[in-house]
Amino acid sequence: MKERSNPLRCEHVTKVLENIYGKPLSLSELQTLTGISPSALYFTVLPQMQQLGLIEVTYTEGLHGSVRKIVNITEKGRKLLEALVEIRVQQ
Repeated sequence: MKERSNPLRCEHVTKVLENIYGKPLSLSELQTLTGISPSALYFTVLPQMQQLGLIEVTYTEGLHGSVRKIVNITEKGRKLLEALVEIRVQQ
């Protein structure tokens, strides 16, 4: 895969982790809830978060035999989100 020049933004990581905390979401649900542009979410944010071990992506059968990608938080992602929330509270 070609290396992307777009850096992973902390605000995007936080938005994704907050939205999938406790409830896995499909890509379209996640994009709608976070407001992150589809191209940034699909090609930069999620692949880099997956590479860092913050999320896991699974596949389920959707309507009419289609395949849905489901994004879920990992233990590492939970710990990072808790730290980010703690930092935000202290400010």
